Amino acid sequence: MSGLLSSMFSLRALVLALAAVFAVAADQIPMVSWLDRVLLNTLGVADASGLVPVPLPQVAEVLAQRGLMVPDWSGLALQLSLALAATYLMFGVPRLGAAVALPVTLLLAGALLVTQGALMFYRSLWLPLGQVMTLLGVGYVILLFWLQPHRRIVALIDNVRDARLRLAHLLLGQGQTDEALQVLDDLPAAVMSRPEALELRYQIALQQERRRQYEQALTTYNGIRALKRQYRDVVDRIAALGSNGPVAMPRSGAADLTQTLVVEAPSVSRPVLGRYEIVRELGRGAMGVVYLATDPKIARTVAVKTLPYAALDQDQLSALKARFFREAEAAGRLSHPAIVTIYDVGEEPDLAYMAMDYAPGRPLSEFARPGRLLPVATVLDVLAEVAEALAYAHERRIVHRDIKPSNILYDAESGSVKVTDFGIARVADDSMTRTGSVMGSPLYMSPEQLMGQKVTGASDIYSLGATLFKLVTGETPFQGDTLAGLTYQILNKRPRSARSLNADLPAGVVRVIGKAIQREPGKRFGSAAEMAEALRRAAARELREAAS
Repeated sequence: MSGLLSSMFSLRALVLALAAVFAVAADQIPMVSWLDRVLLNTLGVADASGLVPVPLPQVAEVLAQRGLMVPDWSGLALQLSLALAATYLMFGVPRLGAAVALPVTLLLAGALLVTQGALMFYRSLWLPLGQVMTLLGVGYVILLFWLQPHRRIVALIDNVRDARLRLAHLLLGQGQTDEALQVLDDLPAAVMSRPEALELRYQIALQQERRRQYEQALTTYNGIRALKRQYRDVVDRIAALGSNGPVAMPRSGAADLTQTLVVEAPSVSRPVLGRYEIVRELGRGAMGVVYLATDPKIARTVAVKTLPYAALDQDQLSALKARFFREAEAAGRLSHPAIVTIYDVGEEPDLAYMAMDYAPGRPLSEFARPGRLLPVATVLDVLAEVAEALAYAHERRIVHRDIKPSNILYDAESGSVKVTDFGIARVADDSMTRTGSVMGSPLYMSPEQLMGQKVTGASDIYSLGATLFKLVTGETPFQGDTLAGLTYQILNKRPRSARSLNADLPAGVVRVIGKAIQREPGKRFGSAAEMAEALRRAAARELREAAS
């Protein structure tokens, strides 16, 4: 509407108005018919008196005196000529430009003059084509004042459109696909059909695919196909996304902890989290799924842990997000060979993710049931390294709070050990206590943790002792059918004897377990480093006995 109003009051509209005036009021306005009356006085007349026009009231008399007849079709021909001249002025002159339009306009005027003269001399017909010549001259002069600002406006519009394309490209580079599309939305189809604009829109659609925004990607691909049907592999991608969608890939807003981000369809891009491209699933935990991924910028393989939001209650979401990012903060302060290194943390609309060192190996939970137990000496060596890693973390006031077999990775080939999942770790600030809140795995929780009391490094020592119990017996110190029953057992009963479950267990190992899982924190090892020494001594003793 605004474009229509602006064109109505432009100089081109003034030319159109002049053509209308010339068509309906030529007989009443002397200036309109001035050139015709001059031509009537000069063409083919021996006694012509220069450029003196015939007076308007005498035109009919002069025509009769000179034997000129006005044909019946003169009105229609004149209106058609005026319309064509106005069209040329409004659209031809701006397109040609002032320099090219000038000789063209003069040529048209000359052709009209020759036509009018030929009709007078050979047909004795009077056709007032001077009105059309007058319109061409006056209209050209008017458009001279319009062309210069119009060129600037066109140049500005082109610059704005180019700037919008550059802005959309910049936004895409920053991962802001929705904003990039908004920038492109108002551009005309002629601009969006340009190769660079089509490629930009295609890259936006690819980014939407990788972010699991399949409905948005489908819409973007359809927009590309409307502009250029056979652009790259758009048709194949629309077919892959539009039939049933990527079956193995959750759509945004519908994910839960049982779903995976990995897709096998060749026409669908692999999903990405931030800059990390998902390769395959590694495992699942209480908070989400862990994936093997690649960092294309530095060609590094990483593990990416996710926290999907859709499966969580909104009341819990804020607390769990804070808990997840607290893991990154806590682990990011740690640099130890036996602790998984956190590289990056980020957030997508439907999940949070954390990129960490990919540690080859298997969780100790795979070696924690009868028939699959590791040798006792190996278990002692592995947990000694874990205890040393915990001692390092405790020195920096960080408590893991969830030590258990599944959070310890062991690579039998290299012997490397990694402690992972600081998902419920917290900075052990003396001014902060948590009461009435239970987090972690109850089978390995310390009594003070179950009671919601302030948690210190002694809690990790208890959990490591319970883990040792599990790895050498295949059972946990306490068992209960319900959380309440298990809690009661841990808080009030004595733990089961490790020897009753594994009669061959060395006495030194039994003593380490017994000291680590004391109900009172003060009766446990004084530090994780002290427990590490005890584990090393027990391992050395076990090796000596095995050698003898």
